[in-house]
Amino acid sequence: MVYVAPGLVSGCLKANKSKSHMQRVVLAASMAVGETRIKERSYSADDKACIEVIQAMGARVEQDEDVLCIRGRGLNYATILDCGESGFCFRASIALAALKDRSIKLIARGSLVGRPICMVYKPLLQLGVSCEINGCTAPVTVRGPLIGGRAAVNGAVSSQFLSGLLLALPNARGDTELSVTKLCSKPYIRMTLNTMAEFGIRLEVDEGLNKFIISGNQNYIASAVDTVIEGDWSGASFMLVAGAIAGEVVVTGLKRDSLQADRAILNVLELSGAKVCWNSEGIVVSNNDLKSFNFDATDCPDLFPPLVVLACCAKGTSRIYGVVRLMHKESNRGVVLVSVFSNLGASIRICGDVMEITGGPMLGGTVHSNNDHRIAMACAVAGLITKFGVTIVGETCVLKSYPDFFHALQSIRDRV
Repeated sequence: MVYVAPGLVSGCLKANKSKSHMQRVVLAASMAVGETRIKERSYSADDKACIEVIQAMGARVEQDEDVLCIRGRGLNYATILDCGESGFCFRASIALAALKDRSIKLIARGSLVGRPICMVYKPLLQLGVSCEINGCTAPVTVRGPLIGGRAAVNGAVSSQFLSGLLLALPNARGDTELSVTKLCSKPYIRMTLNTMAEFGIRLEVDEGLNKFIISGNQNYIASAVDTVIEGDWSGASFMLVAGAIAGEVVVTGLKRDSLQADRAILNVLELSGAKVCWNSEGIVVSNNDLKSFNFDATDCPDLFPPLVVLACCAKGTSRIYGVVRLMHKESNRGVVLVSVFSNLGASIRICGDVMEITGGPMLGGTVHSNNDHRIAMACAVAGLITKFGVTIVGETCVLKSYPDFFHALQSIRDRV
């Protein structure tokens, strides 16, 4: 367990690297002609799982402290791919495994075992792939090859499988037309498309991301320039909120025009009245009289935890829309947020698809992370503004996305 005492924050820190960007680059590199060199990479548990999966798919990987080298176009696929607890790796790798004319089983661990995967079944069948699913959850067994054609994809639960299809289909035998309905998290699909373009892949897509036309028999080409993984707006959002509620924080290493969905944290900070500006070092967020806000987080559900902390410090009642997107995270995240923050003394409830938080003082206390990395980080930041601080049980779950989180938070602490 770890204890976070009440106090102020002040200082400068570098954003951790984005696992969303990292995993897309790793999967693309695993299919590429030539060698991809990745510098300034992410070291999260999810990234490690993804690297192990591409090695099992035949990619050659060499790594040292500074550079990760990936040579793709591997020929030897393992019959079992262990995706750990990485939701993106699991759902996206299903499509990549389906490129092969052999039976491949994908397994998951932890809470990922219970997360829904039934959305992959019909599109795979339509594209020539046989698929066996354990009900609607892991494991999944596929047998290709992925031949292309026409398929319909429902993106209501997750966009991750669509990202996997988009990554895989340029290597299919024929051309493909995908029709997509109810797509959530559109910014993440744009990130996938951007990564594919960097590896020389071309496709046609309408403005609303409802229809994709992908030519088959394309080749991913490794860039001659080293790839630098961009800073993670998801992890940085907790530090930026810490600045807004308890002092001032400068975060470096964030891409100002990033396609990451969680860049929207800047919009909410400004809505709440926090002081936000960019300087030569990075983005600066400092405390001010905070006011309640309304925000639709449907496309960026990972912002719910830091936004709950922000709302607890704002005058009035804030409303965050998109609660339905929280059911199938590492925990039932909406329910857990209400539970743990109620225990800390917050006024928080769910009304349909809306989470309502009324700002006010919190006493603090002991909470359990529920093995959810973003719950642990939210509770840690909340500890700054409680009367007695917060003790978090199960804090090691932050290894999933931000291994250095508690050290980074401690680096900007100014204890009272």
